[in-house]
Amino acid sequence: MNSMRRSVLLGILGILASVTISYAQTTVPDQLPQVDPDRGRTVPREVIVEERVPPDRVMVEERIVEQRHEGELYVAGFGGFTLGQGFSNVNGIGTLATQNIGNFDTANSVIYGMKAGYFLPARLNWLGFEVEGFNTTPHLKQQDGLIGSNLRVTTLAFNVIARKRLGCREDRREHYDRIRHATYDKYGRHYEKNGQHYDGWSPQDENDRCPLQVYAGIGPAIFFTQTSNVNGQSSDLGEVGVNFLTGAKYFVHRNVAIFGEYKFNHAGFDFARAYGTQSGIQGNYSASHFVGGLAVHF
Repeated sequence: MNSMRRSVLLGILGILASVTISYAQTTVPDQLPQVDPDRGRTVPREVIVEERVPPDRVMVEERIVEQRHEGELYVAGFGGFTLGQGFSNVNGIGTLATQNIGNFDTANSVIYGMKAGYFLPARLNWLGFEVEGFNTTPHLKQQDGLIGSNLRVTTLAFNVIARKRLGCREDRREHYDRIRHATYDKYGRHYEKNGQHYDGWSPQDENDRCPLQVYAGIGPAIFFTQTSNVNGQSSDLGEVGVNFLTGAKYFVHRNVAIFGEYKFNHAGFDFARAYGTQSGIQGNYSASHFVGGLAVHF
């Protein structure tokens, strides 16, 4: 009888021990505190599992940084008016060669044109390159017995641009950071949200965060000009001069901006047949332009 009791008791104890060990293996490791080797403090095991980043997350972060290093393209159209500053230091050509004519006043006129540009990526995103073309008609007024002439000036300019972002709002940066992080799961795997694809911080995000920009630029310009009056007409094509500009731009949308700009042009023109086949003039052209327009960035 004692042997039987001893056997039953040992069997019951064995069953209890097995249940206890099994329960401990399934519950205790998730609740016992563990030491985080990276932070040097005790945290729950489940927190460590959540905070550990698999190797593919490193690759994702590198890809995000790479995407943030993209450049910025833009196109724009503009219009405004030209403030004629004169056709100065004018000398005669041909039969007018002996005359020191002086200066012609130029009329104010309308100006219109287009431009396209590119700002560099990463830390050089303040520096850009731009090409623009515009047309204006600052006609020559009568001067010292010489009749006035119609004047058309078409300009092709190549500018180096430097800009400064102003009016920045840090809350917008936090907004786009949340959107970017929301498109990656805790393991760094990418997915789309609400049908939109996000690849990290972009120049357009920065335009939304800092909607106001001021800029200035300078570069060579090629001028194509034509003058005409009752005595004749003359062209001067491909004269090289200088184009200077400065302005301000405000983004009404992360991709769309309105801008105002001042330009200054200077070049030397020769009109060998402005007053007939044997009579012409040459001088220095200067003009100031005040324009406004719309730009699209992408």
